Amino acid sequence: MENIPPYEEVLKQIKINLWLAGIPYGDPKMKFRYYLGNLQLLVMIICEISFFVSRISAENFLELTQLAPCLGTGILTYLKIVVIARKRMKIYELSECLGKLYENILKDDNKRRLVKKNLVLVNFLMKYYFVLNLILISVYNFVSPVIIMYDYFVNNQLIFTLPYAVLVPFSTDAWIPWSAVYIYSIICGFVCVLFFTTVDGLYFVLTSHVCANFSVISDMIERLDENSVDRLPDIVKEHQYILKLGEDLEDIFTAPNLFNVLVGSLEICALGFNLTNGSWEKIPGCLLFLLSVLLQILMMSVFGENMIRESTNIGDAAFLCKWYKMDEKSKKTIMTIMIRSKKPQRLTAYKFSSISYASFTKIISTSWSYFTILKTVYTPPELSGSQ
Repeated sequence: MENIPPYEEVLKQIKINLWLAGIPYGDPKMKFRYYLGNLQLLVMIICEISFFVSRISAENFLELTQLAPCLGTGILTYLKIVVIARKRMKIYELSECLGKLYENILKDDNKRRLVKKNLVLVNFLMKYYFVLNLILISVYNFVSPVIIMYDYFVNNQLIFTLPYAVLVPFSTDAWIPWSAVYIYSIICGFVCVLFFTTVDGLYFVLTSHVCANFSVISDMIERLDENSVDRLPDIVKEHQYILKLGEDLEDIFTAPNLFNVLVGSLEICALGFNLTNGSWEKIPGCLLFLLSVLLQILMMSVFGENMIRESTNIGDAAFLCKWYKMDEKSKKTIMTIMIRSKKPQRLTAYKFSSISYASFTKIISTSWSYFTILKTVYTPPELSGSQ
């Protein structure tokens, strides 16, 4: 396992993404490129919604489910980046506070040992999360020219295919208008990935560092005995400080978590339906898309579960320390810590549900329910025509 990374290295890619997105880290003013990217994304969403509405009919049911994941991702990304942009200064303040705590961890070998595995792992996972989504968007963006060339050289047909289904006020059956819409579409695709991977990356990093500090507090409490009980008041203050940081984290990400839960089930359902009923050339893109959605929701749930577990472990640590050798005042303080830990720190989807393994299984269960309903009501066009 590699050495524990410095805080600047952990935030490096996120700071680059925030700068590219027009929300520079620590800068209270947003840049023009943020508004430009938002406007591009909003226009693309409107064009996709227009196409979706124009195709609503029983005969186009399969096509509509193929459009739903891209449309859902666009809407989800737009909502998440708007919320994060509004909370940008709170994110900066929380990140700086966690950075100072991280510096203290690095100075203590025992603390480093406690958090090393998890922080190295999250740094590793983030890199591959960005890579996976970059591969996904590249497949979606650049498959259209490949399909056009295939149809031209194999079938001797020139069919101008776009990566995303959009309704525009002019025909795209010629090279110039097709090129204009195609270039605009792939730019919007990369903007979309830039926005939502930045939001998710922030969630992964900030949550993992809050959890790391809960782990450090647990270790300090568990090591307490009659000779070190004078440290208890300072530990209680540190615990309260970490709880406050956890509440700030919840305030920042509660709305994006709600959007993820609502849209995730629909995306998984639609992608699963396309895999079982769509044409073979759609399978690679659907698989990559499904893998990305599942990974994003799983990681969201893993970090939410970690928050619950690490904050609850503080109560277990209080029970395991040598409280029975302490004075009465210290025993009461230990009891207070144990009672407080019974209400763990949670990340929620706007208070509707906690983000945890249970929420992940609920999303999968809901997606399966939607999928079975779609399979039941769907009739292939060739069968419906014969009837």
